[in-house]
Amino acid sequence: MPIVLPSMARPTLTEPTYLTPPVWKPVLAWAGLVMGGLMVVGALGTLGSGVLESVAMALIGLAMAVAGGWWVFCEREDRTHAEEDFQLDRQAALAAQSMSGFVAPDALSPLTWNTPLSPFTRRWPVVGSVSVAMFMVGAALMPTPAPTPTPASSPVAATSTVTTTARAAAPTTTVTQAPTSSPASATPVTPVAVESESAPRQPVAPEPTYAPAPVQTYAPPQTYAPAPVAEPVPQAASYANCSAARAAGVAPLYRGQPGYASKLDRDDDGVACE
Repeated sequence: MPIVLPSMARPTLTEPTYLTPPVWKPVLAWAGLVMGGLMVVGALGTLGSGVLESVAMALIGLAMAVAGGWWVFCEREDRTHAEEDFQLDRQAALAAQSMSGFVAPDALSPLTWNTPLSPFTRRWPVVGSVSVAMFMVGAALMPTPAPTPTPASSPVAATSTVTTTARAAAPTTTVTQAPTSSPASATPVTPVAVESESAPRQPVAPEPTYAPAPVQTYAPPQTYAPAPVAEPVPQAASYANCSAARAAGVAPLYRGQPGYASKLDRDDDGVACE
C-alpha cells in the first residue's frame, strides 16, 4: 500500500506517509492490464469463428485486466492525495513564515490545519473474487481442441495373374445296339461308333511382354591429334668473309654447320673465323 500508516513495524512514521511501491508491483499490474486488453480485442476479432471461444477469451482477458487496472487506479488515487496534502502543508508553512514577524503565534493557529492523509480503500476481496470468478468461468467455457484426424492409409489393390491352360475335351464314344427280333436269329451287331463333337475351348492369349527400351549410352566425341607442323628447313647460309660471319653473330663456324666454308678456314683445322 503506497500510503503507509504509523505502526509498530514503522516506528519512525508520525503520520500517514506515501511510500513508493516496489518495482515488481507496477510491472505486474501493467502486464496484466495490457495482456488482458489484448485478449479482449482478440476475442472480439474471432467472434465470427466461434461465439463460445470468444466469450471465454473475453472473460479471461477481463479477469487479468480488472486486477491490474484496479491496482493502477488505486495507486493513482493515493499519489494524487499525497501530492495535494504536500501542497497544502507547504502553503500553510509559507504563510506562517511570512506572517510570523507581524502576528503573534497564537493568532496564526487558525491559519494552520492538519489534513489527515488516508489511503484509498482498495476492496481487494471483492475485486479479487470477481477476477477469479471470471477466470474460472472463462476457462470452463474454453472448448477443448478437437484431435487432429490421422489420415487412413489407402489399401493397395493386389494384382494376381492366373494362367489357365485349355485342355481339349476327350471325344466320347457311344455304342448303339440294334434290337433283335428273336433269340434264335441273333446276328452279331457291329457297334457303330458315334463321335460327339465338342467345341474346343479357346486358349487364353498370353500376356504381352514388353522388352525394355535400350538405354542410350553417351559416347564421347572422337578427338584427333593435330597434324604435326612441318619445321622450316633451315636455308643454307654463306658468308663472303669472316667479317660478315662475325656481323651475323655466328662466328666461330665449325665444320658441318651452315655457313662453314673452307675459304674461311685458313689453317684447315675445322674451325673457321676463329
